[in-house]
Amino acid sequence: MTDTSFIPRPAVAPSYTVGAAASLFSSYVVASAISASHQLGLLDLLHTEGGTDVATAAGDRLDHGVVRGLLDTLVWAKVVEVDGDRYAVGPGFADVYAARGYFYWLVKGCGELFSIAPDVAAPGQRVDDFYHRDMRAVAIGSRLIGDSEVEPLFDEIIGGLDFTTIADLGCGSGQRLIRIAERDPGVTAVGVDIARGAVDLAEKSVADAGLDGRVRIVQGDVLALRPEEVFADVEVVTCVFMGHDFWPMQRCVDGLANLRRAFPNAKRLLLCDVVRTPGAASPETTTIFTLGFELIHDLMGVYIPSREEWLEAFDAAGWELVRERHVAAPPSGILFELVPSASRSA
Repeated sequence: MTDTSFIPRPAVAPSYTVGAAASLFSSYVVASAISASHQLGLLDLLHTEGGTDVATAAGDRLDHGVVRGLLDTLVWAKVVEVDGDRYAVGPGFADVYAARGYFYWLVKGCGELFSIAPDVAAPGQRVDDFYHRDMRAVAIGSRLIGDSEVEPLFDEIIGGLDFTTIADLGCGSGQRLIRIAERDPGVTAVGVDIARGAVDLAEKSVADAGLDGRVRIVQGDVLALRPEEVFADVEVVTCVFMGHDFWPMQRCVDGLANLRRAFPNAKRLLLCDVVRTPGAASPETTTIFTLGFELIHDLMGVYIPSREEWLEAFDAAGWELVRERHVAAPPSGILFELVPSASRSA
């Protein structure tokens, strides 16, 4: 007689091993692979050549197994297709390549903070420098995010202004000032950033562009700038993707008012930022960047204001809104063009 108690039975997989939960898990891995592939130059190689094999992509500097793993992960997401040993761009590649800055900002720039979210959730844990972000990666990601709409819009507005000196607050990689200085040899510029990593990156970018004598990078807190010789002749001030660091309201009003003192000859303030989105998020309506942008700032304890709150702060700080431009990339982005209010003294 056969003892059936030991006959193996097929395992019944838990429901989460496939389907929605499994896709969420794999999507996290894909986001990490996109970020890494951007930094390693794999996305640029695929964009330029249309395809590659592991040996070509890895060259002499990268581990072939890692490169294959990254490309196979992108195959799962239909970003890349594979035929034998050759990987080619897939149906999702164009969108992912266009959005690579968002993924790099998310994973390389902010990944560490997302990973310690439980450790910074209690107010008692949110003291001193309680979190870290890779600000060099944040600067690079932000530049790529702004390249499609924000920077062309800045070029359009700045091209219509008459000025010789411009300042960029939260200058990040410094590319905006480099582009402006290269376009107009008569312009000098100063970039300000509080993060040492961003300052180092901007200084290298300026040096590489041969603009050391015309573009100066200063490390400093934008909210606490004092009148200095380097700021005295600035006529246009720009501030992109860091205005939310001014908040909450009274801090923002004080900071905006202080800009009028630090830049006494400023005739324009061009401030572009992502505003808070109303209502609940949903897969059907929530755009790229929104969840990550809002949650990362919740973790940092940074308030994201609405459009209406910005308008209130401008008025209280003595800046008059000339016009505003809405952009779709990044989603919920607004570029405010402001002038000092004639009815108020700084």
